[in-house]
Amino acid sequence: MATDTQLMALGESVDRFLSIDITGRGIVRQLYAAAREKQEGPLSFLAARALLNRVGPRDVVLISTGMPVGPWQMGEQDGPVGAATLARSLVLGLGAKPLILTEAKLVETVTATVRAAGLHVFPLEQALQYPTATAVLPFPLDVDEAPRVATELLDRLHPQALVAIERAGANEYGVYHRALGASLTAHTSKQDVLFEQARARGILTIAIGDGGNELGCGLIKETVLEVVPIAARCRCPCGGTVVPVFIPDILIVSAISNWGVYGIEACLSAALARREILHDRDVDLRVHVACAAAGGDNDGPRLLDPGSDAVPAPIHGHILEILALMAENSTEPGGLYRSARWPWLDR
Repeated sequence: MATDTQLMALGESVDRFLSIDITGRGIVRQLYAAAREKQEGPLSFLAARALLNRVGPRDVVLISTGMPVGPWQMGEQDGPVGAATLARSLVLGLGAKPLILTEAKLVETVTATVRAAGLHVFPLEQALQYPTATAVLPFPLDVDEAPRVATELLDRLHPQALVAIERAGANEYGVYHRALGASLTAHTSKQDVLFEQARARGILTIAIGDGGNELGCGLIKETVLEVVPIAARCRCPCGGTVVPVFIPDILIVSAISNWGVYGIEACLSAALARREILHDRDVDLRVHVACAAAGGDNDGPRLLDPGSDAVPAPIHGHILEILALMAENSTEPGGLYRSARWPWLDR
C-alpha cells in the first residue's frame, strides 16, 4: 500500500495530468490553480484520503449527477459515466453503499450507465440490503419540495459523504446555468439544499467540475468570473453570474469532470494496493456506450456518440491506462528504474 507521502506525490502527478486542456476551452489551468491555492494538497489525493477516512463497509455515499443539455434537456455522458465508475470503485474498495441522485427524466439513462459499470440497480430498500448494488433516485425539481426531501434522505440514510459530479448549481439568485449562460433552472433538480444541509451536519462534501458553473465552484468564484466567458453576466433574465454559491469541503477541477473521478479512483487504488479499484478501459468503453445508447449526449457535437465533452470514448480509455501505470509506480519510488522490480538485473 502507498504511504501518505507516496499518495501525495501521486496526487500531484494525477492532478497535472488530468488538468491538461484537452478540450481547448482555455480555462482549466487557471481554474485548477485557483482550486489548488485554496486547498492544502493535490485535489485527487485530498478527496481519496477523505473518503478513506470517512467511509467504511455499508456506509452510504450519495453521488449527485446529471447536467441537462440540448433543446431536449437530456443529460450528457460527462457526469453519469463518472458517477457509475465511482460507485463501482466505492463498492470494490471500501465496501460502501453508493446511491445516485439525478433528475427524474434522467433516471433511465443513469440506470443503464450504472449497470454497464457492473453494479445491480434496485429500488432503495433492496439496494441497501444487496451487495454490489445501488439505487438511482430522482430528486425534486421543485424548490419548495427539495428541502423536505433532502432532510428525509439525510435522516434516513445517514450518509458519510456526498459527491457532486458535473452538476449545475444555483447562483446568487437561485438560478442554474449552462456554461454559456442559458438558464437550466426549470430542468435541474434542486440538490444544492441537500449539500448545504449535509455540510451543516458535518458530512463530507466533494464537488467535481470543469467549467465554473458546476456545484461547488463557489470556492473559486473570483477566478471563474475572471477567466470564463459570460461567467460574470449570464444570458438569462436573472442577470447574475453563472457561478454557484455553494462551497464544498473539497473541490476538484479537471479538464473533464469524469476525469476528476478517475483521479480519485487512481489514488484509492494506490492507497489500497488494488488495481481493480480503478476501472479499466474495457469497463469505461462499456459504460460510455451504454450511456450513449440510453440517451446520454456527448456534449459538444450533440450526438449520441460514446464519449464525453467531444472527446471520443477510446481516448478516455487511454487516460485510464496511464493512470493505472502511475498508480502502480507510485508505491515504488523510482518506479521503472528500480532493479527490485526485476531482480535478475542484480545478478
